[in-house]
Amino acid sequence: MVFLFLVGELLEGVAPGKARSSIQALTTLVPKTAFVEEDGQTREVPAESLEVGRMILVRPGDRIPADGVISEGESAIDESPVSGESVPVRKSVGDNVFAGTINGDSVLRIKVTAAASDNTIARVVKLVEEAQEARRRLSASLTASRGGTRRGVVVVAALVAVVPPFFFGGDWNGWIYKGLALLLIGCPCALVISVPAAIAASLSAGAKRGLLMKGGAVLEGLGKITAVALDKTGTLTLGKPQVTDVISFGRPEADVLRLAAALETGSSHPLALAILAKAAADKVKVPPASKAQALGGKGVKGTVEGAEVFLA
Repeated sequence: MVFLFLVGELLEGVAPGKARSSIQALTTLVPKTAFVEEDGQTREVPAESLEVGRMILVRPGDRIPADGVISEGESAIDESPVSGESVPVRKSVGDNVFAGTINGDSVLRIKVTAAASDNTIARVVKLVEEAQEARRRLSASLTASRGGTRRGVVVVAALVAVVPPFFFGGDWNGWIYKGLALLLIGCPCALVISVPAAIAASLSAGAKRGLLMKGGAVLEGLGKITAVALDKTGTLTLGKPQVTDVISFGRPEADVLRLAAALETGSSHPLALAILAKAAADKVKVPPASKAQALGGKGVKGTVEGAEVFLA
């Protein structure tokens, strides 16, 4: 039983270690350098040296090096590394952006609002580490208390097994059996070995599937859940929209698809790619569009075959 208890304590250390190693991988999402603008000049500096209030330049396709507010520009931001949302979010002047997210299609000038040690990803890592440290201290105190409990149980079990047959003429086999039963029931080793083993296995399985869980409390909470509401593209879906139906009003469905594909030609937005894929699958001949323009949060407009077309 002592051996099993020691194995249980070992697994208690392995379980949070797996969670820590998984969460620490998030820190690699933040770029090591940033482009700072000063007096009309741009220079590259370490991202960890950025101070609150600094103005940084983020090029299309680059990861944003710090939490901040957009001061100039408008772009689609891929926030999936932080939020899990696979569809890029359109952001413009005054909107908050987070370190580690990816700038999509335009140059942005961003005013830093948090130092590297206090950005969104750093705070997530810190919270998980604090939770694990608190759990470790609690586990240490419980281990100490369990040590006293084990000694008390051993003493009581020995008395139950020895005193009745020695002093009162009881049956040795029966009372030794009762003493062993009391020892097994009173000693927490049987439970201690199962709980950390289950936690270690669950955290490991979750990490392999991209799930970061802070510990046993989260796993225990899952057993009490009776309903789940999900609002994350990519959780239950692939995060890749597809056109399933084209419903037209006043004109043929082929025309609707043809005009929509014309406006979306050249766009990398997930919905645009879905429309273009549907047009290609249906072998629709897509006409050229002129003056095509994306309207943030509204849609796309342009001129196709001499007529103005708007796609919401």
